This record gives sequence, C-alpha cells and structure tokens, in this order.
Amino acid sequence: MSKSNKFTLVLLSGDRGAPRRFAISRAWLFRLLLFAGPPFVGLFVGALVAIVLYAGNVERIRGYDRVVRQNAEMDQQLEYFAHRVDELTDQLTALKESNARIKVLANLEAHPGKVEPQGVGGPDPDAARLTNRSLDDARRGAVERLHRDLQRLEMRVYSEQSATDLLQDHLREQQAILNFTPSIRPVRGWISSRFGYRNSPFTGRREFHHGIDIVNRSGTPVLATADGRVMFAGYNGGYGRMVVIDHGFGVKTKYGHLATHAVSVGDRVIRGQEIGTLGNSGRSTGPHLHYEVVVNDQTVNPVAYIVD
Repeated sequence: MSKSNKFTLVLLSGDRGAPRRFAISRAWLFRLLLFAGPPFVGLFVGALVAIVLYAGNVERIRGYDRVVRQNAEMDQQLEYFAHRVDELTDQLTALKESNARIKVLANLEAHPGKVEPQGVGGPDPDAARLTNRSLDDARRGAVERLHRDLQRLEMRVYSEQSATDLLQDHLREQQAILNFTPSIRPVRGWISSRFGYRNSPFTGRREFHHGIDIVNRSGTPVLATADGRVMFAGYNGGYGRMVVIDHGFGVKTKYGHLATHAVSVGDRVIRGQEIGTLGNSGRSTGPHLHYEVVVNDQTVNPVAYIVD
C-alpha cells in the first residue's frame, strides 16, 4: 500500500508471465465493502439459519419415523388382539351353549366333576411375530395389559372346554350304564308267576320264587334285555336249557326253560338281540320263560327292570 491511500494488488500468471499490478484506492474499497458486504453477511446468516433448521427438521423427521413405527406396531398388536378376542369369544359362546344342552340332557345342575385350573398352551405363533420394541413405556404397558386380559379369556375358554369334556365323559358313562342295564321285556306274554314267595306248583309248599314266569307259545323269540357278554349257555338242571348274561356293574340276567339257545359262552350281545326261543325244558309245567335279574349276587324283582 502506497502513501497516497491506495492499495496495490499484484497478480502472477505463471513462472514466465510478467506480474500485473492493480491500484485500489481506500475510498473505492470502502464503497465495495459497503455495498457488497451486507449481501455476503445475509447469505452467511441465511446459510447458518438453514443449517439450524435442517438439523431441527432431521430430528423431527426421526421422531416422525419413530411415531410411524410405533403406530405400525400398535396396529399389528390391535389387529392381533381383535382377531384373537373374536375367535375366543366365539369359542366360549359355543362351548357355553354346548354345555347348557348337555346339562339339560344329563339332567345336571352343575358339572359332574371339578375343573382344576392348569397352565395352558405354549407361545401363540401369531403373538410371537409381534414386537413392541418401538413402543414407549405407556404404550408397552397397555399392550402387556391387553396380553394379560387375553390370557384370562383363554383360561376361561380352557375351563369351559374342560367342563365340556367332563360332561361328555359323564354322558358316555351314563349311556354305558343305561346300555348295560336291563330295561325291556325278554319275551312277549303274560306273567303267570311273580317274584317273591309263592306255593310251589310241584310240592304245594311255600317257597321263594327268584324271578318271574312269562307264558307264551313255544318257539317265541327270547331277547337279551341289555348289552352284555354270555357267561353260560346250556343245560342247567331244573332251569332246563338256560342262558346267563353278564351285563357288568354287578348285574346279570338269567333266561330258563328255553327250547333253543342262539348264543354261546363269550358272545357279546346287545339289547333286543334274540338269544333263544321260549320252551318247556327242565322243571316246568308248561311253555314259559323263567327270567331273573341278579344285582351284586342278590336276586331282585325283574319287574323293576322292565320299562317298555
């Protein structure tokens, strides 16, 4: 810079080029800074503000992304809960209706057995695919409460299903008892001699008659009065030709004075199956069937086991 208040600017173009000098006065430089400085300062400040705003927007965008992920996970959770609750509610309603019908059929006021609470199931494959990593504490807590409520509903369904199983087992047991309980007439005809004391037709003395005598024509079909297994089929002294059926549960039936028998020892028979024909074999005064019912080795009145 010279003493004449000017600045000298020297430009070098290369190793061999001659330098170029430019003289700039202080006044001109001042005017240049006066007019050109504010735009540069404004540009700088604007750039700085833009950077700050961009940084803030980046953080907001990240927050928005988190909200989007949270909403997506919440949507998945809620969709799962809605589907599972609908499914379990339908199951529970169906089970309750089924149990009500079964109890009416079984004439039960309460379940035949007690359902003990037990742990159920393993991880639900649909629930296992869900995640709550993006959820905040409040939403994560809400989701966990929904899971607990869902587990309680699942336990109610399990309890009702267990009750259904118990009722069905009870019905099957009762049906089996009914099937193996004598309940029909072994042969059509009229009762000529009842259960209890009577005067013997052979001796005239008072004696106990352990069954009933049903009169009809010889050859009339004789039927098993309940399901069971044949334990005797053959000739047995005063009973003549005889069939004895074991019905289980301590119950047996005896069919005496047959003309023929159509079953053998070990055969399984069902109620209403023909096991022989009415006859006059053994100690008998005429064609008839002697029918006995034995419960726990004690003869009982067969009339109590005829409901048809």
